[in-house]
Amino acid sequence: MASTAATVATIAATFALAAATLSLKRDQENESGSSDGSVHAAAAAKTTTTEGGYESLIGNTPLVYLPKISSLLPNKDVNIFVKMESLNPGGTGKDRAARSMILDAERRGELPPPLSRKCRGMDCIYNGDHVGGIRKRDADASTGEAYESSNVQPNTNEKNNTHQFVTSQSNALSSNSKCTNTNINDFINIPENIHSAILTALHTTQTHGILIEGTSGSTGISLASLSASRGHATIVIMPDDQSSQKAEFLRRLGCGVVVVKNCGISNPDHYVNVARRVWEWLEVERRYDSYYWEEIMNSDEKRTINGHNGDFDGPSGIHQSAPKKLITAAFMNQFENLANVNSHYTTTGPEIYSQLDGKVDAFVMSAGTGGTLVGVGGYLKEQWYRENYPDHENLSHDKTQSQQIQKSESKREPPTIALVDPPGSSLYNKIKYGVAYASQQSERRLRRHRYDTLAEGIGLDRITANFGLGCEDGIVDWSNSSECKCGAFGRKIDALMNVKSSSATNQSNNTSARRKVISNNRSTSLSSSIVDDAISVTDQQAVYMAHYLLRHEGLFVGSSTAMNLVGALAIASQMTTKEGEEVKNVVTVVCDGGQRHTSRFWNRDFIVDDWGLVWPGDDSDIDDKQLLELLGISI
Repeated sequence: MASTAATVATIAATFALAAATLSLKRDQENESGSSDGSVHAAAAAKTTTTEGGYESLIGNTPLVYLPKISSLLPNKDVNIFVKMESLNPGGTGKDRAARSMILDAERRGELPPPLSRKCRGMDCIYNGDHVGGIRKRDADASTGEAYESSNVQPNTNEKNNTHQFVTSQSNALSSNSKCTNTNINDFINIPENIHSAILTALHTTQTHGILIEGTSGSTGISLASLSASRGHATIVIMPDDQSSQKAEFLRRLGCGVVVVKNCGISNPDHYVNVARRVWEWLEVERRYDSYYWEEIMNSDEKRTINGHNGDFDGPSGIHQSAPKKLITAAFMNQFENLANVNSHYTTTGPEIYSQLDGKVDAFVMSAGTGGTLVGVGGYLKEQWYRENYPDHENLSHDKTQSQQIQKSESKREPPTIALVDPPGSSLYNKIKYGVAYASQQSERRLRRHRYDTLAEGIGLDRITANFGLGCEDGIVDWSNSSECKCGAFGRKIDALMNVKSSSATNQSNNTSARRKVISNNRSTSLSSSIVDDAISVTDQQAVYMAHYLLRHEGLFVGSSTAMNLVGALAIASQMTTKEGEEVKNVVTVVCDGGQRHTSRFWNRDFIVDDWGLVWPGDDSDIDDKQLLELLGISI
């Protein structure tokens, strides 16, 4: 318990430092009157500090030059920068995607509007299309029904129950959580720990809204933090190969947490599939409606939501007998939700472009969902084409004109967008050879961890909608980049987001509509995919880099960031400059701090005993030449 408290205190201190750093940075920016040539970046720079709260700290993170890492390069005209996404209030860049997905869900009606700023404790007033705390689409169903009274116990003896790794208990559960006045059939075949996590969310939500997500942890922390500030509750399903700090922190945020065994996406018990199933129980099958109304809304404390008590005797005339459908559950589905990639196209990419005055020669990072890599990469390439070919939308793009365009003089080449991939992930082979497969995916070779890597939150064995925009579905006609403010790639994202169904049950229709949009974006002479190259990085290389960064740059980072820096150094080492040419800039991302990785990546026993890797000596240091050799980088 003492170590847990210390861990939570460390994380809290880190977030406090991040908030203070961001506040100071923004004050300095305001004083200096820094200019911004990008439409998106200009909008981003004006955001947030006036509204306050958690959301006001998201984004506008510093871009930091790494002098020691850059000095390792033989070409002194190449610089390596890191975008400090660890300084977002949630400790990662996942705050950006979380905010975008929540706002998109609220806009679509998949979540209720957030609590008004006028809220006082539980006495809250909604904004938006709600009546008396009830969605208008449910107001017509306001005739009350009598529910059978029976004792309900969740299924604790379910055979082949694979969801038994963690039972999420919460102090938020009251004595009513035994489901005494609800139909027992609603809860058959729901494992006890999942049932408990759902009850936690039902007792926590202040808007009737519940977010559900399958995540390795970081996205869940961002979703839970934002949800808390907006009045929604969160249920997180996460695999068992993540650091214990993440699950513990999620519980401190009031989440319903379920930990399941890590397995392939084709397995129905994969954490994303379990999350979708929980959403179906709540939103589609409506299994918890009766419990929510009878045991929470009509409880002795007469919990008030939207300024009304359980009787709903409000201005709408709905009173006494309440409708069954109060719960509004939304499956965030970060891997397939294009609000994810859009958040980085509209914020992270413009920030990087503005911070380097458009002089970005490479963007290098790993991919979990692919949202950051593709969103930033798409924006950077779009801006390059817009700057170098401002009139090319008027060209017919026949072969002769294509040759003329390619001969056009440009001060800089298009930015290289490179993926960094850990062992066992199939994304490297997808970019390099067009086939999404890795030898570690053979079932007979799988270790305890699905991807054969200690890196958390990165690497996949499938192509997601977000990552697909950067490769197989990612052919973008850059000739349209200057037709509108959003640009060619932005317009493509918008088109795909607009065909998104408001219900996950219409997934087949979504796929058909997506293919139609993609088929209308076939290649021309100014077309390309977004992701150009891929680099495979080993766990051992990540360990070496992390220790070197701590000793020489003072950065305490997690496993994915260490891999990012190995990839950035590899790409930068291949760059050359001509006499009189401007310096070249390589950018990568500090995803999160090492504080979240002390039980695994920064645990000597785990690295040496569990993974058989080398732990750099505590008393000895890795010199520059040694590091390059250990990373397999030839200079």
